[in-house]
Amino acid sequence: MEYTEFKEVIVDYLSGNLTEEKHIEFEQFLSENSQHQEEFEASKVFWAGAEEEIPTPTSAMDVKFYTMLNAQEKRTQKESVFKSIETLLFGNFPKQLAYTLAILVAGFFIGNGLNIGNSSAKDSVEIAKKETEKVRSELVLTLLDQPSANKRLQAVNEVGKLNTVTETIIKALFSTLNNDDNVNVRLSAIEALKNYTDIPLVREGLVSSIIHQSSPLVQIELADLMVVLQEKKAVKPLKELIKEKDVNTNAKQKMEESIQSII
Repeated sequence: MEYTEFKEVIVDYLSGNLTEEKHIEFEQFLSENSQHQEEFEASKVFWAGAEEEIPTPTSAMDVKFYTMLNAQEKRTQKESVFKSIETLLFGNFPKQLAYTLAILVAGFFIGNGLNIGNSSAKDSVEIAKKETEKVRSELVLTLLDQPSANKRLQAVNEVGKLNTVTETIIKALFSTLNNDDNVNVRLSAIEALKNYTDIPLVREGLVSSIIHQSSPLVQIELADLMVVLQEKKAVKPLKELIKEKDVNTNAKQKMEESIQSII
């Protein structure tokens, strides 16, 4: 295992999502490269903190992270990088995950030997922004696999804060829409996907998802969305769903109305 892969799978290791082989490989790398132990321990502290409210980060990481930013302040515009990155990391991110995100971004700077002193403030913020986007995406995928419905709901809500959405994220949302056992999570997945209906993969996926739904609330939500999109391909699966046994009367009526509004 190389250092780059080590960094990328820290979150998966801490959340128990690595295969047994990768789990062993990760621990072997860590034992053979003690210089990365501190970075791992820091990530471990903040990941553990994601399970509960964190009043303040640990003093050790507080010093390390903010000292790095303060060094940049003295070399460039006072408070420029500090405030920009602080807002980027903590402005709209849930408190219980904010520190996890912060330490992973800090780890990026430290691990890649980024010389902030020789970089412009703008470049530093752009690099932090890209790394934050990557980490946020990884956290979304990780939280979607959690047994807690609240965690999965949180993950779906975070998708809306991504500047760009990858095919992996889209597929994960559809997996949630079609398989999650919590109705609120499935409804939230639809809300998230509404933002990307200009993407053919999303429109096709929404149409394909219709027949898989058993919840009247989800059926109605999808039927309404098909009317907004005027998606003619949805007529066939809506008709098939109406024929299914035990379809809720209100949902059936809504789907019939939607079909008439589309054709």
